[in-house]
Amino acid sequence: MKNRNELKIGFIGAGKHAKANIYASLRLLDVPIQSICTQHLDSAQATAEKYVAKGAYDNYKTMLEKENLDAVFVITDSSTQATITKDCLNADVHVFVEKALGMNKAEAAEVAELSAKTGKQVMVGFMKRFAPSYRILQEIMNNQAEFGRVLSFNGMFAITSGRPGWDNEVFLKVGGIHYVDLMRHLFGELVDVSGYTNSIEVKVDQIFAMRFDSEVIGSMFFGGLPACKRHWEEITVTGETGFVKVENMLRVKYHLDKPVATKDPRWQTMDEEDHILTPMSTSSSGGWRDLYQQGYVGEVEHFLESIINNTEPVTSAFDNVKTMALCDSILASLK
Repeated sequence: MKNRNELKIGFIGAGKHAKANIYASLRLLDVPIQSICTQHLDSAQATAEKYVAKGAYDNYKTMLEKENLDAVFVITDSSTQATITKDCLNADVHVFVEKALGMNKAEAAEVAELSAKTGKQVMVGFMKRFAPSYRILQEIMNNQAEFGRVLSFNGMFAITSGRPGWDNEVFLKVGGIHYVDLMRHLFGELVDVSGYTNSIEVKVDQIFAMRFDSEVIGSMFFGGLPACKRHWEEITVTGETGFVKVENMLRVKYHLDKPVATKDPRWQTMDEEDHILTPMSTSSSGGWRDLYQQGYVGEVEHFLESIINNTEPVTSAFDNVKTMALCDSILASLK
C-alpha cells in the first residue's frame, strides 16, 4: 500500500485559487506533484518548475495517456469540470475536483454513475465541511445532553458582485453552493423551501426559508453585491438549551443554559457564560493558518486518505448529486 507521498499526482489548472489554496495544501502536506497541465504550455512549464513537477502539458488527455497517475486534481472553470472529470475516470484515475461538479443534478449524476462503473473515487472540494470552526459547531449542536434538540438556524454568505453572467443560478452554484452543501451536512435533506430575490443582473440578492427532514427550520441569505466586498459568512444554530454561532470561520461563540445555584435573582448576579473560541495568532504559521482554518488542508488530506484506504470520501460524487439537487430546489423556489 502506498503512503500519500508515493502517490503519483497530476494537476489540471493553475489559476489563482488553485495556486493559493490547493497547490499550497499539497506542498504543506509534503505531497509531490508528478505532472501539471494548463491551457498554455509555457504556463504549465513555469508552474511545473515552481512545484518541482517532472511533466508539463497543454492537453490533459495527453497527460493522462503518458503519465501513470494515481489521482488528478481538477481545478478549472466550473463549466468544464464535469467533462474533464469523466475523462479522468475513463483514464482509470481518482479525481479531486473543485465545486461545482456539474451545473445541475443530471450532470452530477452522470459523473457519479461513471465513478461507480470505473471504481474510482471522486471527491468534490466542499472545504467548509473540513473547517475546524464548522466541525466544532457540529460537535456542540450534536451534544443533545447540553444543547438540547436542534431547532433552527439562520445564516448568510455574502461576497462582492460577480463577473458577467453571474446571475441567481450561477452565483448560487459557484459561490453559495458551499453553504448549500454545509446545510445538508449539518441538518439533513431538504423537505420544503420558499425563496425570494431582489437580484438585478449580476447584483445577486436571495433569501430562503427552509425545512429539513431532521425537523430543523432555518433561513439563509445569499448575496453577491458591491456592499459585500469584504466577504462575510456566518451561521447561528439554536437548540432548546443553547446556541452556537460561527463568524467567518475564525470565531465560534456558544452559550449553554445551565442552572446556577443562587439565592438572588440571576439578573443580580454575573453567572451567564458565553464561550468564545478563536485560532491562535502567530507569525510562525507563515501564512498557512488560513489553509487549515478554511478547510483546504483537511479536504486534500481526506482525499488522499480515501485513495490509500480505498474508502468513499464524505463529499463524493454521489453526495454531490444531493447537493446539486438542493441547489436546483432552492432556485426553483425563487419568487
